[in-house]
Amino acid sequence: MKSLVLVLLCAVMASDAKVEWSGETVLDVTYKQVGNRQLKMDIYMPPAGKTSAAPVLYYVHGGGWAAGSKDKGGLPLMRPVFEQVAEKGFVCVSIDYRLCKKNSGIIMRDCVVDAMDGLRFLKQHAAQFGIDPDRIVVWGDSAGGQLAQMLTLADPKTFIGDASLSEFDVFPRAGISWYGPTDFTDVNLFITDLSDKNPDRFGFRITGEEGGFAKFPEAYQEMSPINWIKKDSSPLLLMQGDTDSTIPYAHAPHLKKKADAIGADVEMVIVKHAGHNWRKAGGDPDPGVAEIQRMTAEYAIRQAAPNAE
Repeated sequence: MKSLVLVLLCAVMASDAKVEWSGETVLDVTYKQVGNRQLKMDIYMPPAGKTSAAPVLYYVHGGGWAAGSKDKGGLPLMRPVFEQVAEKGFVCVSIDYRLCKKNSGIIMRDCVVDAMDGLRFLKQHAAQFGIDPDRIVVWGDSAGGQLAQMLTLADPKTFIGDASLSEFDVFPRAGISWYGPTDFTDVNLFITDLSDKNPDRFGFRITGEEGGFAKFPEAYQEMSPINWIKKDSSPLLLMQGDTDSTIPYAHAPHLKKKADAIGADVEMVIVKHAGHNWRKAGGDPDPGVAEIQRMTAEYAIRQAAPNAE
């Protein structure tokens, strides 16, 4: 028994060291269970301490819907955004969701449902964690960017998961997408002279079957954020590199064009000389990574805590 306690203590200490967070952390909180799998989230409290009705920055990791974990929230690319909003009183949350691994039976829709249920769990336990469920900003990168767009734009009633959470629908105050795809129905958006990758390479993760858009148009449409946006959708910030060979540049302007046409609130920032994960591509990214992080944090603060000191 003593050895088990020691192992658990070391695990917690290692997690805290990795996160390098100045405030209280509540790690590995189970927000739902699917079969034998517990899905977890990490919660980072503001350095000033737990407050009541705090705004939330809710991070959904990338990894092609098939890889990655909530631990990305503690990495140097993401953590500075957490730190900057936390200084303004935000509670920051990073979640795991089921992944579309080979032969898992998990498809992209399951990822959306899990991310929705994470929001519902926070609303259900808002008093416990001292948060305001009406002031949640969702943010993600790559696959997580698509999920953040879906959380911002899609109807949560369409993506019911855990029955015990189904009454706690959340409508985020705003969303932020770093280089997330906006439309799977147009394969031309995935074609670029920077890469010879199959433009329909994510199709199996959308449907779990062979056949592509021609066979499963409704599934492709459902997973495309552009099909959910309306004039009164919550505000959305799209940030996209102009030389990204994974999720090509065309995705952000594609959604922005529709948003402008219908009067939806979508802001767009194109980062020059930037590939996926803001890697250098033909020069130094402009704006640079630190400025991208600052702009991301500033947008979240402006949307959910404009009067924060």
